[in-house]
Amino acid sequence: MIGRPWRSRRAGGASGFSLLEILVVLAILALFSGYFLLRFDDSEAEELLSRSSRGVERLALKAKKRSDAYKRDQYVVFSPGSVLLSDSSTDRGDRDSTNPIIDSVEIPSGVRIEVRAKDGNTWQKLNELVWTFRDSGLSDPLKLRFSFGRSYTILDFNVLTARAEEETFLE
Repeated sequence: MIGRPWRSRRAGGASGFSLLEILVVLAILALFSGYFLLRFDDSEAEELLSRSSRGVERLALKAKKRSDAYKRDQYVVFSPGSVLLSDSSTDRGDRDSTNPIIDSVEIPSGVRIEVRAKDGNTWQKLNELVWTFRDSGLSDPLKLRFSFGRSYTILDFNVLTARAEEETFLE
């Protein structure tokens, strides 16, 4: 027996796995597959929320840079289904206006945008909003929540830098 250490030394010479060992391996596989299936379900909500919030954050940074560079107010206009960057606060998506749309982000259907109310305790549905970036370098304070189902992403924008602190919850 010196040359073959891998052989089983069980009674009767039978080798193989016991029922207990097989059950433990199956239980571990079931746990891992359940975890990965749950993560796979979150991927749709995560992708939609990420696309929407990243798009709005990109528009905010672009508006900040343009207001600094051109010394002219820039406006991010929220309307149902889209967010636009414009030189005019009255532009609501009319591409034939004298002040063209500089950039835009489409909000996927099913994604809701809410804004933090002035009292700071409640969220209100966002129908239309004009967010101003002044040529002085400041922007209006803004806190947004993008939600899809019970998952959400909150963006809290800095008035000086237009960068957002992000908080995400996926369910």
